[in-house]
Amino acid sequence: MLPLTTLLSGLMRPLIAAFAAGAFTLPTSAAVNDVMPTDYVALPGGATNLSLYALQQRQSGPWRDGRRTSNGELDISLLALRVSHPFSVGENGRYALAPVLVLPWADGESSGTLPAVFGRNASGHADVRLGLSFWHHIDRANREYSALSVFTSLPTGDYNPAQILNPGENRTKLVLSGGWLRQLGKRWVTDIVPEVAFYGDNRAYLGNKVLSQDVSYALTGWLRYRITPALHWMGGAQINRGGASYTDGVLSTGAPNNTRVSTGLLLFTAEREQWIVRYARDAATDNGFRLDDEITLRYTVSFK
Repeated sequence: MLPLTTLLSGLMRPLIAAFAAGAFTLPTSAAVNDVMPTDYVALPGGATNLSLYALQQRQSGPWRDGRRTSNGELDISLLALRVSHPFSVGENGRYALAPVLVLPWADGESSGTLPAVFGRNASGHADVRLGLSFWHHIDRANREYSALSVFTSLPTGDYNPAQILNPGENRTKLVLSGGWLRQLGKRWVTDIVPEVAFYGDNRAYLGNKVLSQDVSYALTGWLRYRITPALHWMGGAQINRGGASYTDGVLSTGAPNNTRVSTGLLLFTAEREQWIVRYARDAATDNGFRLDDEITLRYTVSFK
């Protein structure tokens, strides 16, 4: 029988937080695929994984070239349901494959100087996300895993072309990412996740304008410490580059070029249940909106 931490930590959630960075049609300021610790551990095939995700954000800005240009505030709430069913493939289950479906909902409110331009509030269904992850290296004995992921978001969310603040983005996105997880000694574990994201055009931006965005890049790193077999501390950082946005071909928001730091706890409460609570904020932001505070809660259960 697999050790509890190996069995549970691989609840195969690459993409679960994918909705969090793009649930509103604002210039992307974080990795689209917001991966947490244990997301790239591979479970044996046959289990169905359900995850519920709740997030509360407070953002300020906009910022331009490292300076705040307006006294605006954004309060954003996000919820999502994620379903994944992994399969073992290859001889003796050497590889793993996991399709993923994410159904998000978002609510946002602007204040300060923003409502006149952004709209005061917006809520509804955000864009559906479809994804697939492939584990090409699985070493359960040494707890080392490596995988590639691809997902797309479809313009299915609620969208009002008369304002900027929206749950849906009215465009497609394609995200390619990789994940590498390795144990360091008996108590420490590290996760490294690079990402590249491609953006389609929104051709109904503020009526009939065209919003386009450059390719964005992100690198996320996590370090996890096992306080006990069931309780883990986690700390991480994320570097984001690229992703400048344009309105009708004219630069509207430069590349975010931000650095985000996070800390939190991971808790295994039953044989197939996991909880994560995380706090995050931006340490630096060049352009767009700065994340001042974020609280994230995630519950995952696995069953056959």
